Amino acid sequence: MRRFSLSIATGALFVTGLALAQQRQQVDPNDDMGAAAQGERRPGGAQPPRAASAPQPSARQGAAAPAARAEATRAFLGLGVAPDAEAAKRGAPVFAQNCAACHGPDARGGIGPNLLYSSQLLDDDHGEKLVPFLKAGRPEKGMPPFAQLGDAALTDITEFLHLQVENYANRGTYQNVNNLLVGDAKAGAAYFAKTCTACHSATGDLKGVGARFRPLDLQRYMIFPERDGHPSRMIQATVVGRDGTVEGEVTKIDDFDIVLRDKAGVVHAWRQSDVKVTLKDPLEWHKNFAYRLKDKDMTDLVTYLSTVK
Repeated sequence: MRRFSLSIATGALFVTGLALAQQRQQVDPNDDMGAAAQGERRPGGAQPPRAASAPQPSARQGAAAPAARAEATRAFLGLGVAPDAEAAKRGAPVFAQNCAACHGPDARGGIGPNLLYSSQLLDDDHGEKLVPFLKAGRPEKGMPPFAQLGDAALTDITEFLHLQVENYANRGTYQNVNNLLVGDAKAGAAYFAKTCTACHSATGDLKGVGARFRPLDLQRYMIFPERDGHPSRMIQATVVGRDGTVEGEVTKIDDFDIVLRDKAGVVHAWRQSDVKVTLKDPLEWHKNFAYRLKDKDMTDLVTYLSTVK
């Protein structure tokens, strides 16, 4: 059933997005602080090596599999069965001709109510409840009966309506279709040569980048490069404490604690107040780049990088 609260769904989406954003800022999604918080520290703050976690899906994989992303979000929010896309496509013109004048082209309301909050719609799966309702209408409230359209067309309308709810509630269905390639590729090449070639090369590490990534992802990665699958991009730390100095890859850090994994794979955890911490983030330049980059330069740069194939 599709019975759910859109306000709860919206809140859940926000929490999910926040959790994912925090995860992206961490190098390792494993929560080593659970043991540390319970005092299960070994001498020197060391912890036994942990088993490797299952590979985490990258942003590229997410961009390449919108259907899987939408299905995962639907399951998480309990949105019910997926709408029938083909039936919804057939139902769109029928809805436009018979219903849009009152309820708006996307069913979000006009002189009539917003249908995305309708209990008749949210209690329905594939027309078993909504079709009889549409046949009878609500003449006392100005809604005529639509029995003359026939069961098939009314079922298609219900699928169109369910698709509108899906598009509204399921963040996983979102696709940015804006055209980002509106800059000057020649100006972008000049900007790249001036700003980026100290670390990158269009014939080296970025060879074929325009064929591997969508323009939207090129824009995202130049500001927020992925760490997953790139060991050289992981945040490193040097921690000096009573038991000596430990260097390694940061797996968790907050205002109170720091956890890192050394080269031998041993996990160490400390209270920040007990040690001196020096961090080194290989992506620090890119984080600062986001504040320096002007809109025109970004557009030109994305347009240029899209030609590197």
